[in-house]
Amino acid sequence: MNRSNCLWVALLAAWPILAFADEREDGEEARAEAGIEEVMTVVATRTERAAHEVAATVSVKTAEDIEAELARDIADLVRFEPGVTVAGTGSRFGLTGFNIRGIGGNRVLTVVDGVRVPDEFSFGGFLSSRRDFVDIDSLERVEIARGPTSPLYGSDALGGVVVLRTKQPRDYLEAGEPFSAVFKGGYSGADDSAVGSLTLAGQAGPLQGLVLYTRRSGEETDNKGSVGGIGALRERPDPQSIDVENLVSKLTLTLSESQELSLGADFYANDIESQVRSDYGSIVFGTRIDRRDADDSRSRSRWSLGYRYDGELAFADRIEAMVYRQRSESEQFTEEDRTTPARAAQTRRRDSFFEQEIDGGWLQLSKAFSTGPLRHQVSYGLDYHATENASLRDGGSFDASGAPVRERASLPTRDFPLTEVKQLAVFLQDEIVLLDGKLRLSPGVRYDRFEANTKTDDIYLTGNPGSAQPEDYQDSEVTAKVGAVLAINDALSLYGRYSEGFRAPPYDDVNVGFTNFLGGYKTIANPDLASERSEGIEAGVRLRGQRGSVDLAYFRNSYRDFIESFAVAPAFLPSRGIDPTDGLLTFQSVNRGEVTIDGVELRGSLAIGAGFSAQAALAYADGEDREAGTPLNSIEPLNAVLGIGYEAPSGRWGANLIWTLAQGKGAGDIDPDDPRLPTAGYGVLDLLLHANLTPKLRVNAGLFNLTDKRYLRWADTASIGSDAPGRFTQPGFNAGATVRLEL
Repeated sequence: MNRSNCLWVALLAAWPILAFADEREDGEEARAEAGIEEVMTVVATRTERAAHEVAATVSVKTAEDIEAELARDIADLVRFEPGVTVAGTGSRFGLTGFNIRGIGGNRVLTVVDGVRVPDEFSFGGFLSSRRDFVDIDSLERVEIARGPTSPLYGSDALGGVVVLRTKQPRDYLEAGEPFSAVFKGGYSGADDSAVGSLTLAGQAGPLQGLVLYTRRSGEETDNKGSVGGIGALRERPDPQSIDVENLVSKLTLTLSESQELSLGADFYANDIESQVRSDYGSIVFGTRIDRRDADDSRSRSRWSLGYRYDGELAFADRIEAMVYRQRSESEQFTEEDRTTPARAAQTRRRDSFFEQEIDGGWLQLSKAFSTGPLRHQVSYGLDYHATENASLRDGGSFDASGAPVRERASLPTRDFPLTEVKQLAVFLQDEIVLLDGKLRLSPGVRYDRFEANTKTDDIYLTGNPGSAQPEDYQDSEVTAKVGAVLAINDALSLYGRYSEGFRAPPYDDVNVGFTNFLGGYKTIANPDLASERSEGIEAGVRLRGQRGSVDLAYFRNSYRDFIESFAVAPAFLPSRGIDPTDGLLTFQSVNRGEVTIDGVELRGSLAIGAGFSAQAALAYADGEDREAGTPLNSIEPLNAVLGIGYEAPSGRWGANLIWTLAQGKGAGDIDPDDPRLPTAGYGVLDLLLHANLTPKLRVNAGLFNLTDKRYLRWADTASIGSDAPGRFTQPGFNAGATVRLEL
């Protein structure tokens, strides 16, 4: 997409401003008559606020939005959200976590019902535990906060926060209704998948309960590749069989008008069997891979106990507390048939595990009061969690008779010692309203203290001979923020924000240990790693009229002490990375210099009339590694979403035509030290339809990639390597539908 096209996209995204820039009256009644609902958010301040009252850019999706867009997974969840992506197309290991404004992985905090989603961890070619532990059909609400957010959420909120809330009994039970049952079934042509879910909710006196079960079965996601066969030239997706199960249960007990207890438990399991045909025939150290098949599974189980109080205490109007336990496990099994350079047949197996168990709790109190003309909403509290982390790689190679064959590295082994990380934090925030409600200030501060304690066992010691003794470490961080929202009049407001973020040194970077004598290399620990830090500023203007709204934001985020994993050890740079004591090439995680990312985001909506509406959103960012003077590959190119919607006067049916556009990524925008395939710009048309056949029966349908366009997303190029790019393209024309029936 050339500069002229980019300009047209920007103008199209900005046109709603011209449509009602002359409006001077807002008024909630007029907006309600136009069918425009007020969007509420919690993520930006940890208290419920209207989105236009917070000094941050926040995206909110409801269960109805998710269902209307026929989202299958977290990538579909942000399909129409410029500036936010989820990569992983074409990869055996599935989807990664969220990338927000060019920052992704474990640098974006993701929480489900107040509990952190498991970390992402990868080591070598057979272990890549990613962060897709959520079933979309269980979600009632999704909120995405952009930029550093550690003053509210602590470590890992370096680039943003994604807050996911699963469904509650009250979402299905109207006042006095004793029981509700909802069945949903659906099909997606993108991966030939079928989904079915059943939700049961009921109440008796002060007790409410919910059980939601979902099962999804499908195959590999289709693409626009045309070359089949085996090997690196294969463009068709590798065959997969995918099964997902998810169970959510909730129990709520109303103790009094002001107090409530809630008990929650959920269980998620995902199993993927793959024939990695794109690796068939490849040569590794002279050995031919004749067959490589895999069985990858991941699971997450969680329980939580929550308490809420609303009343008039001297120190709080609201008290919320939760204790929880969560366990996650990723197991990735690989089996190969091989032919050695001597033409001997071998079988090799690799069994890799990554486990996390987190126990924690949090307490938040809020108090509203006034001091003269100032109104305050003070929120304060504490967070605590302890995370136990473990990895294990095992396996072996066997000749045609079944006898063991010597391995290049010792197995079983751990890539880092057993490690427990504890983090305790206290936070304070004051939301101040002054000037008769025209100005809102929101200063806040948080103190985090964290420590990591290691435990070396025989598996770690024998699997990593010669590695240094692992070291415990501890540190602390103070982060602060301040935001301001100024209402010029009922239609126009300005806002600005400064916020800090940090990420504690990961346990696997501090104490990583791996030695491969046959391969001639090793990795060593670095207990001197510093926390990654970020500072972000954002300024914007909001225009809210009787028929729509426009938000324009500029942001600039600076990141220091980024941790680069597996860099050549600085101590051995004079000897070209070789440790002279053992002759091994040595790698180590190190802190790097400063990275800056700045950009512009624009979004608007307009109720045109006669049932028609329009939406537009655009995101542009530019990033640089200031130490190396190179662009950041994590930055998405300019992308935009334009939509025209129609809702029938009867409310019985409607449609949305959505045009998604992305600029190409040329060689000049790619880090030459980490080269990736340049991509061309593209535009994709999708059509979403919905119909309320009866008050209790709703059908949603989607026709995606209407023009059957072949395109490659920039986010997915990170996985290509020496493979055929066509295998990482998105699906061509495909369709899907869901049916929801309230029984």
